[in-house]
Amino acid sequence: METPMQQTPTARVRQSSHPHQSTEQAALARHIVLDIPLDGRLRREAGDALCRPATDFYELERGDVDGDATCRKCIERAARYGVRVITLAADVAQLHVEADELIADMAEAGADLDELAAEIAQFGADLDAFIEQAPTVHHFDDTTEAYNATQCRDDIHDGDVLVIASESVVGFLRAAWPGAITAAHGELHTFTADPRTIDDGKYAGSVELAEQIARELGAPLPDEQQVVEGVVVEHAGAAEGSLPEHATHPDVVAARSVLAGLPPAAMTVDTDISRYADKVDTSVRGYLIEPRDPGRVAAYWIEGGIFTAPNGEPHRAELDTLRARFREAGWTVEPKSLTCVFAWRPAESDADQAEAQQAAPAELPAAVDLDDATCLHGLRPRADVSGDPVTGCARKQPNQSAGVWNDEGCVLAVDCCVEAANDCAQYNVEAEAPADDPEFTWSLMCTEHDEQTADACEECNAVPVEDRCKECSGKGCHWCYFTGEQQPEQAEVDDAAEQDVAEAELADTVEAVAQAEAADGTWRGGWIASTPPASGEALFDLDDGEQGALFN
Repeated sequence: METPMQQTPTARVRQSSHPHQSTEQAALARHIVLDIPLDGRLRREAGDALCRPATDFYELERGDVDGDATCRKCIERAARYGVRVITLAADVAQLHVEADELIADMAEAGADLDELAAEIAQFGADLDAFIEQAPTVHHFDDTTEAYNATQCRDDIHDGDVLVIASESVVGFLRAAWPGAITAAHGELHTFTADPRTIDDGKYAGSVELAEQIARELGAPLPDEQQVVEGVVVEHAGAAEGSLPEHATHPDVVAARSVLAGLPPAAMTVDTDISRYADKVDTSVRGYLIEPRDPGRVAAYWIEGGIFTAPNGEPHRAELDTLRARFREAGWTVEPKSLTCVFAWRPAESDADQAEAQQAAPAELPAAVDLDDATCLHGLRPRADVSGDPVTGCARKQPNQSAGVWNDEGCVLAVDCCVEAANDCAQYNVEAEAPADDPEFTWSLMCTEHDEQTADACEECNAVPVEDRCKECSGKGCHWCYFTGEQQPEQAEVDDAAEQDVAEAELADTVEAVAQAEAADGTWRGGWIASTPPASGEALFDLDDGEQGALFN
């Protein structure tokens, strides 16, 4: 049996629905869409057309594949990269054989041709429905990658089969929960009910296909399935201080013991703690622990059902309490995190402790070995990506996306920074953009405004003219936006301006005095110069007339 890396890339001809085409063009053009990912120089995910992403590939030039008006660029790339274009799956071909036999039998029996045509039409409709509902099989290197992929990839759908040959695990996706039907399950959930009967038998086809693949792999199935109606996954539907699926994670259990005495947030599988959620449970309050890297957790404080204040400000005092608790327990707390606390669990031995300290530096590393690093979604960055998308994935907010931009704006928005960085690098390769002047860039997106970067959101960083900072040219940098203060360079300019105003006011005063001294009849311009003081008398021992002149 071929492994996932040995499979020949396959694709199908499908109707175009690209937004850059008109309705008339889309009605004519078809594109070759991949069934499985295509790695190598031309990296594409399953479901991608071979001619993506550059829009200038969508020309009206077309070739013919099985009589369809198909994109010529798709045809050329299929030939160049060895993609096998198929129009009928093996099961479809077999059904057509059966259809031919049915036609022959009915012809021999002299059946009415109209009845035959009606049955064939119904057979074709059933065949289309079968093809539409058939689950897709996805292969992964390990169960962690499989679990993460089900949470962030758009090409994995409800009921699809998950195969992890390296761990002898086979399962399927039930809604948002990936579960294993084999004895081994790794990081996947297990079923305590007969998976064929859950949800009124909705996943019976997925279970049959998964068991068939498991037998081919030699992966043992459980000796028996306990049928417990309504109970599907091994964790309960609610938990305190973590999501239900993380309740038994060793790092979460250790973190909860550190925070004992503080109120844990009551969480369910449906709880959404983003302030942009369609429905927020305002009764939820307390800490929430999420496992990240091995030995590393993210701790949030939930107030009124969301992990920030309604205006987006973090719960600073509560987060400071969490940081203090972790530090007192010997955990290593990472700096520079606004909306949550990242903490590393202390190792058991001195050697492990030193290794853990090295893995959790006080500051961000200057460089990351991209050849070995994978993000929390299980994706590995390409060698030619810019920035550090792995760290970006680990430190982004739960409701934050990553995007790819060009001069026209945001062209892609995904949940994973590594996925965005990889696509950005591929776009630059296909656009033949120089490395020092890329046409596409990637960045974290603003959590409050669509298609805006987090560090340069035009709406978040709008600052009044009088408060604009010299450093950021009035766009609002992190210094002046988050602290309400201007950069030191601008403060020096403001101080100099104030000094200039003071000097100008002093000069005006001196000028006014000089003009007064030059006028006749004043006490300095008149009598002081002409009337010397009497010997031994006070300077202002004057007669009544001269005394009056003092106040003229």
